[in-house]
Amino acid sequence: MKPIFAPGADNPAPASVPATGTERLSVRVEGLRLDAEVGVYASERGRKQPITISLEAEVASEAAHPGADLGHAVNYAALAETVRQVVGHHHHELLEDLAQDLADRMFADPRIVRIVLKIDKLTALDDAASVGVSYERWR
Repeated sequence: MKPIFAPGADNPAPASVPATGTERLSVRVEGLRLDAEVGVYASERGRKQPITISLEAEVASEAAHPGADLGHAVNYAALAETVRQVVGHHHHELLEDLAQDLADRMFADPRIVRIVLKIDKLTALDDAASVGVSYERWR
């Protein structure tokens, strides 16, 4: 009987299935609350508005077991600080632009092989809890 899914040259593994190995490890930061200068409307320029950012950074297999050596671990506090720096650096026209800038910075770390971002504006619509974008990139 032929397997239903067999990764290979003709059938690459989707992002949700590891291409090699039998495990995956992700470091997450959920609901980081920040004030950001983001938006295309004149009313959004020169003022900050509340956003939340959640991220999941999948790490390479060789970084999945750092042991007691925290210097080899992908640090969630460092990821959160990177987000704060990117958000505070300048005005972003679109959440999509912010997501791409964040992914670029996260991928400066070669241990990160996949990044999933969720960015929400909390006050953009009076009758919605939030509006936003989801963004995923992998190597």
